[in-house]
Amino acid sequence: MDYASSGVDIDSESEAIASLIGALSASSRKSGVRGAPVDLPGGFGGIIEFGDSRLALATDGVGSKLQIANEIGRLEGVGIDCVAMNVNDLICVGAEPIAFVDYIAVPETDPAVHAALGSSLSEACSIARVTLAGGETATLPGIVKELDMSGTALGWFPEGGEITGSELEAGDVVIGLPSSGIHSNGYTLVRAVLERSGLSLDSPAPFEVEHPGREVRRFPGAEGDVSVGEVLLNPTRIYVDPVIDLIDMCRKGEGPCEIGDIRAIAHITGGGLSNLLRLHGSLGWHIGNPIPVPPEFEWIAEVGGVEVREMHRTFNMGMGMAIAVSSAAGGDVSSWIAERLPGAQIVGKITDDGHKVTHADSRVSFDHY
Repeated sequence: MDYASSGVDIDSESEAIASLIGALSASSRKSGVRGAPVDLPGGFGGIIEFGDSRLALATDGVGSKLQIANEIGRLEGVGIDCVAMNVNDLICVGAEPIAFVDYIAVPETDPAVHAALGSSLSEACSIARVTLAGGETATLPGIVKELDMSGTALGWFPEGGEITGSELEAGDVVIGLPSSGIHSNGYTLVRAVLERSGLSLDSPAPFEVEHPGREVRRFPGAEGDVSVGEVLLNPTRIYVDPVIDLIDMCRKGEGPCEIGDIRAIAHITGGGLSNLLRLHGSLGWHIGNPIPVPPEFEWIAEVGGVEVREMHRTFNMGMGMAIAVSSAAGGDVSSWIAERLPGAQIVGKITDDGHKVTHADSRVSFDHY
């Protein structure tokens, strides 16, 4: 099995996005005016001028993970997923997330559903340290067949404080931050594999659930073995703590390195390791010491017969975020992060042998996003 045969073709999606961008007109706001666009490579957030500051915007949804949550009526984590997918993108440009707004579409109103979503969003905004500045709920019985949810996050950084990858150098160290599991990408394939397995979402997980660097969040009132549904709905990790703390301290000269030592940050989402290629036009990345893969990924690969490269193209495979820092600062920064986020480690380095991602497993290689 692969992602495309399940219904999502990453390459076709990239072509469609390129067509959309190509059809957009230039901004009416020109440089020097508040709201003027700031060109920033990587595409993890849109940047605009705001006096001597820069504002960053990111928008995303929970995707088809919501279909699993809807099926079993467990919405406790989806607000966390929604906030995480947005604020984690803002972090990648060096922006501190400061506010969030949500959009919820339902086929019919249900106070219990909205209460669960509100509680989840409130928890997520507390973890991300952002203000929930508002949102919109739409009841669309003719369009929406089940709950859908998305959001937009606003971030800030000082003028000249962007982190883009432009200063990357061969030999720079790559630090991997562990994921909490599947996060919120690849669920079209996950659901296809689940169907093939014959398991229900309340079946006990057919693999070892415990894994270094993460904890599976139990459903309220759950007892006994951790279920498949609990593993698949484990909320996306929010990386504001420790990454924004690292950036802020380094900008003040109080961190484990100088701010210039932090070269690039990548959120590993749809596209897997190929996301790294967004951050520089010619240098490469070698992941020679990958974070251990959580057991649910191994189960997906085995049951679905999914090839190793396809797994790393579709999922985060245990590394939800990667930070490239100078070789001189690599050890200190890695230790600093690991004290705050167990499981973080040096996973690789920047190379000058071509614009590609290579891996300890020779079957895993990418030359385009």
